Amino acid sequence: MQEQSAQPAPILKEYTPPYDMLSDMLFVLALCPTGPLQRTFPAQPFLSLAGRTPLLMWYSRVREIKYWHEEERRQLGDENSILYNELNVLALLRQRALFVPAIYATSDLTIQIGHAYGMPKQKTAMSLEVGRKRLTSIVCDGKRESTLTARLLGPTRPLGRLLSRFWPRWVGPICFPDGRETRALIQATPCAQPAWVRGRLCVKAPWLPTPISLLPIGLYLADQCMTLPPP
Repeated sequence: MQEQSAQPAPILKEYTPPYDMLSDMLFVLALCPTGPLQRTFPAQPFLSLAGRTPLLMWYSRVREIKYWHEEERRQLGDENSILYNELNVLALLRQRALFVPAIYATSDLTIQIGHAYGMPKQKTAMSLEVGRKRLTSIVCDGKRESTLTARLLGPTRPLGRLLSRFWPRWVGPICFPDGRETRALIQATPCAQPAWVRGRLCVKAPWLPTPISLLPIGLYLADQCMTLPPP
């Protein structure tokens, strides 16, 4: 485990947490071969089902972030903007926790902030197009492409009202390769839709030597409000 400094990273002094984020997210699942994942991260107790570890992923477009600067509450973006796109990849562990082998993002600022938390964020070229009934994405990692097409099903409000009964709620712990971990507080999910998903995850990483297909069922959460506490 990496020894941590008691002093916050300089980026966290300028953009001081907690961060309140407004995002649109599509959650999807895949099954990853456990062997390469375990060899790459030998200290992690990955859950394995017949040699496969479930991956939970979300494709997101972050529209608004609120943070502190000295004694002033500031804001990047708004509900009508798109600050950046991001793909988070999390593997299930046996002790009811999640491990993050990689995060792919289009914003240099979020990568710097993520590294201050221990998040393995890296720069990528990523498109994420959201229509009324369809969502598409391409994530480029060098010459490798992860593709996604999702058809959104049903009305948004009834499922959102059902999920809102569980919020606010802390989720996690979410563990990172350097030994640190965090939790997130889900504040609200006003809109939710099931989705029919097609696609694959294909990245340049030793833990995923060959592409894997996404499972067909996903969940799209629009206007999700989440708080990330200080590291």
